[in-house]
Amino acid sequence: MKTDIALNSYLPSLFSGLKENGIDPNRFIDTPYLKKLDLTDPNKYIPNILLDKLLTSMRGQLGIDSLVVDFNSHFKSTNMGYVSNYLYQSPNFLCFLENAIKCHKLLRSNYTMKLDIMGGVSRFSVRINEVNGPGKLISEEIDIARILDAFMLVGGPDFQPIELGITAKSSHILESIFPVGNYTVKLAQEESWVLFHTSLLANPIPAVFKESEEIEVADTLVNAFKIERLLESFKVGHIPSLDELAAVLDVSRRTVERKLHAEGTHFSEIKSRFLKRKSYELLRNPNLSIKEIAEQLDYANSQNFSRKFKNMNGLSPNEYRLELGRGVAK
Repeated sequence: MKTDIALNSYLPSLFSGLKENGIDPNRFIDTPYLKKLDLTDPNKYIPNILLDKLLTSMRGQLGIDSLVVDFNSHFKSTNMGYVSNYLYQSPNFLCFLENAIKCHKLLRSNYTMKLDIMGGVSRFSVRINEVNGPGKLISEEIDIARILDAFMLVGGPDFQPIELGITAKSSHILESIFPVGNYTVKLAQEESWVLFHTSLLANPIPAVFKESEEIEVADTLVNAFKIERLLESFKVGHIPSLDELAAVLDVSRRTVERKLHAEGTHFSEIKSRFLKRKSYELLRNPNLSIKEIAEQLDYANSQNFSRKFKNMNGLSPNEYRLELGRGVAK
């Protein structure tokens, strides 16, 4: 579906890798909508349709066979924003994979992940549910790179799968990122997968991150969730209209309205909830003035912001900050 989104995750790191090689990543951010999105934050989102175009443009302009092979160090299981932080708090690999399945829609809203335990052998798979195309194939190469990275971190440098399944029609280009060993690689699969010994599920997870908060995943399947994540993914100071969001997703305004209506909500309600949450969040930062907060939330001036905030909460922004100081406000 065109309304699907993906976490920026590896994009900031990939852009850094391009710069290290003397390549300006801005040359690939060549559409008005890409320029309005904050692609520097791994915890923000990008519509899949724009991500596919961006990855395809990169590979084509760079004249390379595979982004994953040439920039492999930037496609790691530890480089998936807040989701990586959460996954690497798991006590063992079984919990790691179960948690990945639990929150996989936070990585890409049209993912399907499965873990099948079949006695002494298990299979972990990732599928992107969209029409085949060059952008999807690049994302599938990134998927297998991140999957194998996790398995090698947990299983050690000598880990090798029993079998490996990839969506590409040839394994030649990707061989350099595969574990060393004698195993079968199955081509032209409908999903990326690893067949491995079940005993690996008991292995502990290496201490990569210090700590993480629990992830809320209850609403990740709905379009309201996607719209709210996109509202937060534009550059600071720009809050998009419904028409602009529809254009970014390459669908009609009516399509977005219809999908939200089917979920019992509408854009103005989502936007109001988003602005209220962001207002609270920014007002808790004592280093930001009311004027700066108003600018970040795309209000014409601080007076407009103050009036809207008081209408929502019964307190002016300054009164709310005073309540915070007294420990009264939440």
